[in-house]
Amino acid sequence: MPQWKGLLAACAATLAVTLLITALPAADRRMKEGAGEVSVFRPVPIKRLSSDTIVDTMLTLNLSLKVKKVAWNGSVLTVDLADEQDGNAVDTGMDDLRRLFEFAFNRTDNVNRVLVRFVAPLQAESDEARSDVRVVAAVDVRRTDAWLSTELSNLSAARPFQDEIWRQRLRLSGARL
Repeated sequence: MPQWKGLLAACAATLAVTLLITALPAADRRMKEGAGEVSVFRPVPIKRLSSDTIVDTMLTLNLSLKVKKVAWNGSVLTVDLADEQDGNAVDTGMDDLRRLFEFAFNRTDNVNRVLVRFVAPLQAESDEARSDVRVVAAVDVRRTDAWLSTELSNLSAARPFQDEIWRQRLRLSGARL
């Protein structure tokens, strides 16, 4: 009988070791799932605009018009936009304005004013390459404007040169007025 007890104890120990070995891979998977991968670059939403984040910001907006110039001064964001295909940047740029204003006034907390100039390249009189531009129109919008909370989503369909209300909301000034 003592031999049977020893044999039974050896079988129980073998069974326990076998079950432990089969459970290890599952435990390893659970540990890896809990730990997760550590990324080196993690996208962080921009809450405060600064000179360091302005380039990344303009790239994430995916504007259809070409950004010619961006300036950040205190709480004022100044952007020059150009449509180099037909020069009609104001009519095609309303959706870009909406995206720019949503970013500036809804997703950041330190932009109080956005100045946008719609520019077109000057026609060169000779074959020399010139970087001069002419201002077609300018827009001045402030965080305190009441229409931003109710009408910003309708900006994409706005026609500011035909509609006096939108001209006033945007404080639009330009050559075509």
